[in-house]
Amino acid sequence: MSVRRHLVALLAVVSLIAGFTIGSASSAGALPPSPTVPAAPTSLVAYRGNGSAEIGFTAGANGGAAITNYKYSTDNGSSWTAFSPAVTTPTVTIGGLTNGTTYSVRLRAVNSVGDGAVSDAVSVTPAAVNTTTWSSRSAAAAEQWYSVAYGNGIFVAVAGNGGSGAHRVMTSTDGVSWTGRTAAEQNRWASVTYGNGLFVAVAQSGTNRVMTSPDGVTWTARSAAAASNWQSITFGNGLFVAVSTWGTVMTSSDGASWTSRTAAANKQWYSVAYGNGRFVVISASDAVMTSTDGVNWSSETAAAASGLRSVTYGNGLFVATGGGGMPWEAPAPYVVTSPDGATWTSRTAPSQSAWSSVTFGNGLFVAVSTWGQVMTSPDGMTWTAGTAAASNTWYGLAYGNGVFVALAYSGTDRVMTSTLASLATAPAAPTSLVATAGDGSALIAFTAGADGGAAITKYQYKVGSGAWTDVVGTTSPFTITGLTNYQISRIRLRAVNAAGDGVASEPVQVWPRVTGSALNLLKAQSSSRVLASVSALNPVGGTVSHYWFTAYAKGTNTVVATCRAAADVRSCVFLGLLANTEYDVSARGFFTLTGSADVLQTLDSASQTVRTKN
Repeated sequence: MSVRRHLVALLAVVSLIAGFTIGSASSAGALPPSPTVPAAPTSLVAYRGNGSAEIGFTAGANGGAAITNYKYSTDNGSSWTAFSPAVTTPTVTIGGLTNGTTYSVRLRAVNSVGDGAVSDAVSVTPAAVNTTTWSSRSAAAAEQWYSVAYGNGIFVAVAGNGGSGAHRVMTSTDGVSWTGRTAAEQNRWASVTYGNGLFVAVAQSGTNRVMTSPDGVTWTARSAAAASNWQSITFGNGLFVAVSTWGTVMTSSDGASWTSRTAAANKQWYSVAYGNGRFVVISASDAVMTSTDGVNWSSETAAAASGLRSVTYGNGLFVATGGGGMPWEAPAPYVVTSPDGATWTSRTAPSQSAWSSVTFGNGLFVAVSTWGQVMTSPDGMTWTAGTAAASNTWYGLAYGNGVFVALAYSGTDRVMTSTLASLATAPAAPTSLVATAGDGSALIAFTAGADGGAAITKYQYKVGSGAWTDVVGTTSPFTITGLTNYQISRIRLRAVNAAGDGVASEPVQVWPRVTGSALNLLKAQSSSRVLASVSALNPVGGTVSHYWFTAYAKGTNTVVATCRAAADVRSCVFLGLLANTEYDVSARGFFTLTGSADVLQTLDSASQTVRTKN
């Protein structure tokens, strides 16, 4: 009995342990939920470029699997294109667009499961910028404006000392009209940037030398990592990086909490930019340092230059500008470029100047000078001098939504803006159309209308209510074939350029018909008679009605004699002509189309000369 009780107890324990183990295994082996397609991107903001658009957005949830790419649609979701190379960050650039055309853009994320939900649409109209013409604008206050940034549809500018100090921040949605804002502290604000939905500014002086704002209007003071002479700030790869002319660096992921970093060297670091996966910093002593993470920095060898002051990144290239000196001193290279921040090449500026700021936008590098000058370059290598709106001490520069904005720390109007290039329009209508009939064809001569500011790429014609058809060539005249003989055709013409289809011309009428010689034989029968005959005429789809012969005084349009011949006779005798005299004789055939009683002219012969006998 005792053994039996022990056995039952042992089985109970084993059963309890097994149940616990099985239950634990069941709990530990629960499968995670299967990933789904990503949620839709939100808060889309579109910035126009030159034949392109930059789209900012907030990424949606990834659905449990990493986002591997984004797709875009420029026709409101009718068709989709994947970015190549793939992009996974919340700012994308769409190229290959047409200036002046409005696009409805939507985005969707892609993960291993498939295409994600579609975003709401945002509209954008690409346009080129005219950097030849600059316009003066009034700043919100007569401060020493040092820096400007663009983000979330707004320009934000910060100032240092000077003026009343009441407004050391100002904002504008278009770069033209500015509103003064109150800074978090009355510091000497040297630089501002935008990233991760936040404007962040750094100062050269003050208790709290950092301030942040989500909208450029309301600012919050932040503690810098050190009380340094903070000169420049940028955002890249999820990180804010600021540099100082006292040789220091600090970083922040949120703009609020900052950490000191060790620079590659103790230099006067003047400007920092991010591009191609790395931060690049330049100094007034022409030193350069780079970092892929903002934390670990490496010194690089700069090209020979003169007092570098600003660096930017665009179109696969870092471009740094500087300068100074006196006008009588020998010119020095005031521009240097690098694809990676490590290898630099000197470039030639159009003039000796103190190029204080450089930026990239709309496919163009633009630099301004404290000597009141402007220069531009499409590639960062070849530069062209421009004319500033005023000879101010231009110091800050930014691009946003089709406009370059420059700021000055002295002068009457301390803001200037570029303008949009005039957009081409569709061509005007061709005029003075003249149609010459042929056999199933028409030769159309015309005078071209205005091209609308863009080269005419082709012409198109339309017969009656038919479709528009491309013309071969772009000059007058041209030939239209495939017309129906003996039927009146109404023809319109229009030109086409990059902006679209032009205005249609007034119609011109043409009556195609068979042409050529119908006169077969002319024979003088006597001193006062001429026999004229023609070969048989068999018009397609018609029946010959009769022939008409005419004799003219030679070399004139003076009719001397006429005669009519039946369809089955095809010959005629001119009577009463003068002996030993030359006449020009021609024939014309008439016929009716099948199903119609209308008599139509068809074939005119070439004129032939005959002489009567004595």
